[in-house]
Amino acid sequence: MTYPNVLGELQTLRLVLEGRSLSRYGDGELKMASHDAGIKSQDSDPDLSRRMREILLVSGECLVGLPNIHEVIQQQVSDQKVEHWVRYLRFKWLLKPGREYVSSFVTRPDSAPWINTPDYWDLLESLWRGQDVTLVRGSGKSLTAERLMEWGARSVTEILAPRQHAWAEYQSLLQRIGTPKRALLCVGPTATVMAVDLCAKGVHAIDLGHVGMFLKKHKAQEPMVVSDEEKAVDRHSEQIA
Repeated sequence: MTYPNVLGELQTLRLVLEGRSLSRYGDGELKMASHDAGIKSQDSDPDLSRRMREILLVSGECLVGLPNIHEVIQQQVSDQKVEHWVRYLRFKWLLKPGREYVSSFVTRPDSAPWINTPDYWDLLESLWRGQDVTLVRGSGKSLTAERLMEWGARSVTEILAPRQHAWAEYQSLLQRIGTPKRALLCVGPTATVMAVDLCAKGVHAIDLGHVGMFLKKHKAQEPMVVSDEEKAVDRHSEQIA
């Protein structure tokens, strides 16, 4: 099997707006799926790695997003980005031949600069504009209830997870979330599995990762570049005990 050509970012986002849930794999999630490894934000856990492998093959009605590596190469985004993402073509063995995958770069205009357009940002904000949403977050790095209200949400129910290693509290988090109409998930690798499990319960669940960080940059007219400070795990003071 070759690494697939995934569905484009705007097409992915439009499917989500039509009601499809979204589970996303980035570099860390692919590493964790390939073997029982941990990353900075999440300790290794064999059950989490097993679920990540299973979801790449079967995910019910939930869409599964992969890095849009072929487009990064074709667009020649930057030598650094191309060099980084080419290494992840080797994870093709985890994927199901013939399955259609969507793009996980729907939340990453740093890796997919071609989405940095007014249409993209308008579609993105449509996920909460004028709506009642539940936000599950582990830190203040991405979306927060305050920002969502500022950016047009009608109401936000906020569920705080650990800023790191949220998988250890997974079942408790699911109970606290319940079955809202729409859940926005910003809780690291845990969100990859959570989106699928919430979708199975009838929740419109969307793994949005660090998209809030980029939306802040967009509104401030700043470059879509992640600084070393932003890559660091958020300080403990930004998270509940």
